Amino acid sequence: MKKNYFDSLNYTIGNEDTTLELEILPEEAQHVFVVAGSGSRIIPLLVKNPRFITCIDSSKEQLSISELRIATLRELNYENFLAFWGYPYKNIATNKRKSIFDNLIISSQAREIMNLFFERNNWESLLYAGKWEQTFKKLSRVNRIITKEKGLGIFNCQTKEEQAKYFKLNFPRKAWSFVIFLLGNAVVFNNLLYKGTFPKKNISESLYSFYIKRFNYLFKQDLARKNYFLQLLFFGELRFPEGLPLECNKEIFLKAKSGLQKTQIKYILGDVITEASKSSVPIDFLSLSDIPSYLKAPREQDFLQEIKKNISTGGIIVNRYYLRYPENLNTDGYQNITDNFKDAISKEKIQMYSFGIHQKI
Repeated sequence: MKKNYFDSLNYTIGNEDTTLELEILPEEAQHVFVVAGSGSRIIPLLVKNPRFITCIDSSKEQLSISELRIATLRELNYENFLAFWGYPYKNIATNKRKSIFDNLIISSQAREIMNLFFERNNWESLLYAGKWEQTFKKLSRVNRIITKEKGLGIFNCQTKEEQAKYFKLNFPRKAWSFVIFLLGNAVVFNNLLYKGTFPKKNISESLYSFYIKRFNYLFKQDLARKNYFLQLLFFGELRFPEGLPLECNKEIFLKAKSGLQKTQIKYILGDVITEASKSSVPIDFLSLSDIPSYLKAPREQDFLQEIKKNISTGGIIVNRYYLRYPENLNTDGYQNITDNFKDAISKEKIQMYSFGIHQKI
């Protein structure tokens, strides 16, 4: 049987900025239900001290790396956490990483799966081992060939004013536009990454226009060196500590580590919507990632109804939409509260997603 994009280790850093979910999640929610991904989207949520977190994924590899990430949060200090994962400017010898791994408390399945990935990687950091991260390593090489040193130069800017001036006068905007034209299309992404599962676009604008606008916004939003997504796109790796994912923020790390002592975490292999509809504990907060962009009719229209009976009154569902909005989505029994979080959405570091945030009435 042919494997599709979602059947293996796709994310080891992750392509979502969980700052938004952290903003939305209420303090001390009873039950948080979340797509596992690489685990980096789970750690920040522990800051809010939920009682239960259920991590769901259709990939046992993603569940395993999520479990590993939570174990390193629980058992390592901040410096060793960064070093184990290989975040700049921290790193450790391969034998030290293996020793740490061997002593972590994780399930036998997670140990077996992650041990295999570490062995394949000679016990180097797995930070760039995911298919998504590997794809952006390849794309970054093409980007550097075309935009050259002037493209990388934007990461030397130390203030937003300096960066705005650089982007206007020195950034190779024609070359950058050609990069977007060359790489920003479904054929490239399907060949390199999605293997035919790239979302079926239903937004009105072209992919070229979509990516140009979104990246232009990111260059104006904040310093490029503070954005890990832009770092990956230009360098194929993370170079600047000030632009690392949220789990690397020391304050977030320490609060999450403390929150972990109060939170029970469960890992489930399966379809997130099916599992949410079967949950024996009412769900107060559900983070669906961009799952809705890949759904087909009739589920595309009815997924909110499928899970409604297990969502607490006042419970919140966060949907990310990538190039596709659910068509004729049935929101009966919910109110759309997306506009309540406009400011948080504007500060999100990826900006490739639109959002649908719904609260059960």
